Amino acid sequence: MSLDFINIVLLGSLLVTILAYLKLSSIDGSYINVLLPSLVFTVPAYYFFPSIYMNIFGNNASPYAFAYIYSTLAVENVAFVYGYSRGRKQIVRLPIGWSYHNFVLISLTALIIGVLLYLPILLQFRQDLLDPRRIYEQTRTGFGLQFYVSSFLAYIAIILILFAKTSRLTKGAVVAAALGLLLLHGSKGQVLSAVLLLILFHVYGAGKRVGLGRTLVAYSAIALVVIALFAGSMFLGDSLQEMLETISEYSDYTRNAMMVIDEHFPLQYGRLTIEANTIALIPRALIPNKRHNLGGLYLDEEFYPQKLDADAGAPAFGIGLQYADFGDLAVVYLGICSLLRGWLARVFVNRLNLTHHPADFFMVAFFADVGLFPVGSGWFLAGAILVALLLRRISTIGAERVYWDRQKTTALIPSSSFNGGRS
Repeated sequence: MSLDFINIVLLGSLLVTILAYLKLSSIDGSYINVLLPSLVFTVPAYYFFPSIYMNIFGNNASPYAFAYIYSTLAVENVAFVYGYSRGRKQIVRLPIGWSYHNFVLISLTALIIGVLLYLPILLQFRQDLLDPRRIYEQTRTGFGLQFYVSSFLAYIAIILILFAKTSRLTKGAVVAAALGLLLLHGSKGQVLSAVLLLILFHVYGAGKRVGLGRTLVAYSAIALVVIALFAGSMFLGDSLQEMLETISEYSDYTRNAMMVIDEHFPLQYGRLTIEANTIALIPRALIPNKRHNLGGLYLDEEFYPQKLDADAGAPAFGIGLQYADFGDLAVVYLGICSLLRGWLARVFVNRLNLTHHPADFFMVAFFADVGLFPVGSGWFLAGAILVALLLRRISTIGAERVYWDRQKTTALIPSSSFNGGRS
């Protein structure tokens, strides 16, 4: 496969993705929007670094596999934006009332519980406190309940304090403490998710609209954060070229997906996708005998058995998981999922505009593909809905006024009530 073909297909897919992003930006009137968190990940991992890797080392994939993967990536983004554009007036009614009470208390409680959950791990691996990545590498198995729930509670603490009616000092202290807790987890993705929450809140929580220039500045800042996280957690090399090669090799999602296609992996008929979205999300503490090769790990067992056995971080397969399940129809399945995710993202953006409540912001962030549930590649929709309903319910405890969704979508609550939840 020639480099000309590689670059044409890759740049074509990227152009379609950028055009889809610009369309959504025009809908929201802001270049920081619900598609940005996905692009923050996909542009470097699926386009920029793979391009560097392939131009340095080449690509052994077939032209069909390469074209299929990058066409599917473009289809996903177009479908998301189309679904978002079709949800302009819809507002989903939820059965539980909400109020603007207890935000500070719940935020601090979540943060404290998150710290207490993670404290035994810090004590057990205290010799690695200055190298959290080592803690992350040693806690891949058997520590999920403490590790991931602690991260999740840090996100909840950040979301709630951002909406709380309290001082900037208190907000800054809670956000800083939550970020510090996430840094100690040694996961680059978890820290980046927290940064994305802050960025999304600026637009959908604080009601700001961001132009292209400031968005490029924000994107550059995020890139520096990611590079700093890489530099702080792994050896990148002694030169710029070695650094780019190391990071490029770290972005293997597309290459692994192409390998699944070219190896003609036996069709799994949806089994891996179902596992990744159900039983794989359940903590091992609740199912001690849960298999280790659920979902995408089944592909690792076939293609990277030594890495899986070593429990040293098995490679991801990106779209390859869905291709293993549905073959050439994977693009249809992924397109429908993206269409639904885009529509639901717009529905909850509409809700957030009316309620200005952290429960609805949580759902916006979830559909924007922020990793609020750092438990694998599954889509934990049921868990997200339960968390949103729980946040609504807890916010009514002791509140003087409780609001309920109305039959009509014109006004869920009086506009004068918004100030009760604004900072």
